[in-house]
Amino acid sequence: MPSARYCISCTSCCRIDFYVTAQMSMVHNQGGLIMPAAGTTASLEQSARVTCCHAGTTRQQERKEALITYSEGVLEALAANVNDAAAGPPESDEMLHVAYEAGLWELLHLFFLSDEATEGFFAEAFASWFGQHGGLFNSNPGFNKLLAEARRMLQMQRVDTDPAYWPTLQHLVLTGQVEAALDLLTQHPAYDALQDPDMAAKVAALESVYQLLRVVPRYTRAGGSSSGRLAGTGTLTDDVVLFSQERAAWRQRVDELWEGREQLLADLKKLDAQAARGLAGILCLLVAGSDKEHHVYTSFQFMAQLSHNWVELLLGMLLWKYPTLQPQLHLRNLVTKVKAVPALCTRQSDEEFLDFFEQLVIAACDQEVQSVASLCTTTPYCSLQFVTHIYDVLRALPGADRIISRPLPHLGGDQAEMYTLNYAESLAGSAATWQLAAEYLAWCPVHGAPVLEILLDRSLFVVQDEQSALKALALAHRHGLTAAAHGLARRLGMAAAQSGRLGVALQWMMRAHDPAHCAELVSPLIAKVQQAMLDQAGNYQLTPLELPELYDLEPLLLQLPAQISTTGMGLSTPKQYEGVQSRAYQELHFLHAFMRLQQALQEVLQLQQSASSGAERQPNQQQQALAAAYAGVREPVVDLLLDGLAPAALRLPLLSYIVPVFESMYMPFSRMDVQQMLQMLGSVTGGLPALASAVLAGTHTAALGLRWPAVAEAAAPDGADAADRLQSQHVNDVQLALCRSLAKAHVVEASLKAVA
Repeated sequence: MPSARYCISCTSCCRIDFYVTAQMSMVHNQGGLIMPAAGTTASLEQSARVTCCHAGTTRQQERKEALITYSEGVLEALAANVNDAAAGPPESDEMLHVAYEAGLWELLHLFFLSDEATEGFFAEAFASWFGQHGGLFNSNPGFNKLLAEARRMLQMQRVDTDPAYWPTLQHLVLTGQVEAALDLLTQHPAYDALQDPDMAAKVAALESVYQLLRVVPRYTRAGGSSSGRLAGTGTLTDDVVLFSQERAAWRQRVDELWEGREQLLADLKKLDAQAARGLAGILCLLVAGSDKEHHVYTSFQFMAQLSHNWVELLLGMLLWKYPTLQPQLHLRNLVTKVKAVPALCTRQSDEEFLDFFEQLVIAACDQEVQSVASLCTTTPYCSLQFVTHIYDVLRALPGADRIISRPLPHLGGDQAEMYTLNYAESLAGSAATWQLAAEYLAWCPVHGAPVLEILLDRSLFVVQDEQSALKALALAHRHGLTAAAHGLARRLGMAAAQSGRLGVALQWMMRAHDPAHCAELVSPLIAKVQQAMLDQAGNYQLTPLELPELYDLEPLLLQLPAQISTTGMGLSTPKQYEGVQSRAYQELHFLHAFMRLQQALQEVLQLQQSASSGAERQPNQQQQALAAAYAGVREPVVDLLLDGLAPAALRLPLLSYIVPVFESMYMPFSRMDVQQMLQMLGSVTGGLPALASAVLAGTHTAALGLRWPAVAEAAAPDGADAADRLQSQHVNDVQLALCRSLAKAHVVEASLKAVA
């Protein structure tokens, strides 16, 4: 098994695809598991190769970039399963759980992977996070009531008549959702009645606040330029010097408007006191960054009264007071400060999640990897799937791997492996995800290999269909589990054999590299071949045998690996012939060669019948076709007899069976072929192995149920002389046919030399 001390750059795509598949598989509905889509199951075919990380600045940077890509891929997978928080609460507890995990994963990504947390961009990044996941703090978790209210008001004819209009606007500004605030501000009916003199005061006041929000300098990575640029929601820049200058000038404008608010809003108070208070509240939020302490105090108190919980107050302080705060240095103190404000009253919020969030944020600020991991593993907001994957993000912190990789005394592996094993166990119980469980075991260096072997050996899902079995076999080979792969293939082969599917059983046994079981499976068929040839002994007619079982195996036999030829080795002694039978899959290669012999004989027989029935061809053409057909008989015979594919017990029956080929005028064998067959015949009749001698004597028939014609009668105690005469007769017939063939071969070769 590969080591879990891997370089994420080699595996990020693989882990993302696994997370996507697992995420889709673990989302439930009332009817049960939602199966993965067809496209996501392709992740099961991908490699889980892992390699060690190398030291060096460049390597570490590449590793971090790959981790960021991986984490963003996970976020995309989670976001695809999260409902629109402003459209309403999640449809089920499972969907709410996905929403929690999406928010927490992105938060940890911000602290441990994103440069925004370390380069002063945290305030804007946290505001963006809150805009997407702020609904998690709601007393109705997952429902972003603030954005829902903003959307509802945008559809109204007169938003100023809604008592929630100005509080909603102020909340949007407080939490940094400036774009939504500008959209809602321009919905005020005063902008549609510019010709009305009474509206002039309203428009002037509205426009003053609108312009402040539109050009507010924002320190964000999205600025992308040290010179700054005007966006729809402010002047964006990533140059801290430029930002400080522009923010100071902007704060001065805010201070001036705040100090002159009485004059600015005097006329508006007479026309619309609620609008005057609303605009004053927005100015009060913006003045939080003032250099004047009494302005800051007033703004802070107003923020505390407006906020529904300490997270909103924290975000307001970050955006308007400390926009370049470094979370590792100052965020813990700021959290402590905002939570201690007497004016802060938690309302319409989930206090249990707020408590967990506080602990998680403080642990992340302090870069306490183990504390973060402990919180994730003990909270109901993070599933086992989340915990299994979040370790990849935590490893991005320098030195974190030393903490995470410490072996657990009771396990042997580290904590990441423990949760990966637990997660794989939860996946192994489903037909849709057991293969995914096997892939996750690749990240378990200590226990992954033995657990995967157990999974492949005992899981019922592995053998439920051929496709699953093939995937399991490929998976075992991919992870180097050769023994497990062979055991699985053997198990499937035995199951196929028990159901009578010989071809399928042989395929699985070959995948298991088990020639012994292959030989055992085909032994009844070889016995049938032997008996069929014995039945033909003494007939000496060119007749293909009726063996439908043999042709059923043709697709398998055609795919056998090539055998090493022994032709020309001069195998003339019994020991030499016994030696060649140790080759792998000898029996299958015998059946293949014998099938080719049957096909060649069938072609000869058809040509002979065609010639005798009507002579569609000219005599010369018929002779040429027959000569070619007989020549096709030579190769399988050579493979069977001279290459030693035929078992010892079948050589004499095979020689007797092809006597008509030796006697034919188109005899295809060379002089050397015939000489070797004569040598083999001498070895068979002289120093034969015990089983072959029994075949000739007819005494083996009680064990195998095989008979020479008329041997059954001759084998009786009073018929021993008859059996001996029958054996001698068949051997003499074969020897005579070979001698004639040798003479023919001499004549043919001499003629060819004379012509040359």
